Amino acid sequence: MTTHRTTTDEEYTALRQSSGLVDYDGAGLLTVTGPEATAYLGRVGTRSVDFLLEGQSTSSLLLREDGTIVAEALIHCHGTGYLLEIWPDQAPAATAHLLAAAADRSGVTVEDVSSRFAVLGVEGPTSFKIAQQYLDFPIASLSYRSCVSVTWAGKPVTLSRTGVTGEYGYKFLVPADHAASLRAELIAQGAVECGREALDICRMEVRFASHESEHTGGPVTPYDIGLQWMLDPDLDHTGRQALDERRREPHRSPVCWIAEPGLETAPRRGTAVAVEDAAVGTVTHCVWSPRLGRFIGTAAVDRGVAASGQDFRLEGTGAAVRTVSAPFLTATSLGVPLD
Repeated sequence: MTTHRTTTDEEYTALRQSSGLVDYDGAGLLTVTGPEATAYLGRVGTRSVDFLLEGQSTSSLLLREDGTIVAEALIHCHGTGYLLEIWPDQAPAATAHLLAAAADRSGVTVEDVSSRFAVLGVEGPTSFKIAQQYLDFPIASLSYRSCVSVTWAGKPVTLSRTGVTGEYGYKFLVPADHAASLRAELIAQGAVECGREALDICRMEVRFASHESEHTGGPVTPYDIGLQWMLDPDLDHTGRQALDERRREPHRSPVCWIAEPGLETAPRRGTAVAVEDAAVGTVTHCVWSPRLGRFIGTAAVDRGVAASGQDFRLEGTGAAVRTVSAPFLTATSLGVPLD
């Protein structure tokens, strides 16, 4: 994914106030088919897909045997089969993981189709007006985490209502050789091309966990970044035993924090956070929020201080930060009706 197209401020404004266009270049796309497809996904993923009907989508974590996260997969149900969409940074490792898990399993076929398609997203409070142009029914009928097949330029395109900014968001899965034409059309309709930096700021503001950024130097488990809610307690998924054992061990918990005015430079990952002179954790990720006018971030801290309203000091800067409940702000789209 491109870091930025224009300036981060312009792109952030588009995502929060109008419509931004995101090219998910490098996204992983895999089809899972066969009579054992559902059972396979229930083993490699942390959430059951038994309940999914055609046109519905859900997210699931892919874990290693030691309970650490390989990737998060967005799973679209297409009748008798499934399409898995993986965040670009995680795609290579996730693709290898999924193919290996299916190698010795009968009744399921996993195919990497990433090179055949491109994923283009439009996000922002006015993005629904753009997506409506590709539907022959009211956009309000397309519920969150659902998808539909449409025809565009004589080609089948999957349009899903998904996103990571907290705003209205839609993705187009289009044949790769037609992606440039669709991108140009979306821009002509008012979508502003946006890069990775602006998108990551929006992700943090509404607390969409960034697996590739929120860590202390190595692989993380769902508990490390607050994604334990994605673990189905009744599912015997890969990594389940390791996570059950880890729950009984002391470990640090994730918290969100906002800096007090005056902090001029983002603290690096690994910067110690302290209460008075006692270090109680480390910074795991940080971004500048234009709307809040502050640095915001996450940290891994001792369980005894893992609560909202705690005051910490950043080692080496003397700057004060306070833990807050997520999300950091309310998305603009919550006040914009779909009509």
